[in-house]
Order: sequence, then C-alpha cells, then structure tokens
Amino acid sequence: MPIKRPSFLPSREALEQQALDRSTSKTRPGSQFDHPTAKYLFIVAFAVTVAAHVVGGVLFALIKF
Repeated sequence: MPIKRPSFLPSREALEQQALDRSTSKTRPGSQFDHPTAKYLFIVAFAVTVAAHVVGGVLFALIKF
C-alpha cells in the first residue's frame, strides 16, 4: 500500500517549478549571497570575530605591560 502525500504539502511539480524559478533568477553582479539571511549571518559573524580580536588584543596589551 503506497503512502499518500499529505494535501497541505506542495506537489512534486510545484516544488520542481519553484526550484527551476530559483535557478533562473539572477543575483546582483558581484554578489556572493543568494539568500539574505546568509548574508546577515555572515556580517554578524564577521563583526563578532573582529570585535573579539580587538578586545583580545587590548587585553593582551594591558596584561603584558
């Protein structure tokens, strides 16, 4: 007995069409991010890394002298 797909899920054809639409849409030239959330997470991670290095450098300089 095959398992029925729940009615609230999109059909396979709809999912294939969404994937096709996404693959044909172009991002801005020079942009490495096609998903805004990934871009924001990268920016936050970069900012936290830079801030941690700056704070660590200041603390290291204060402890050394």
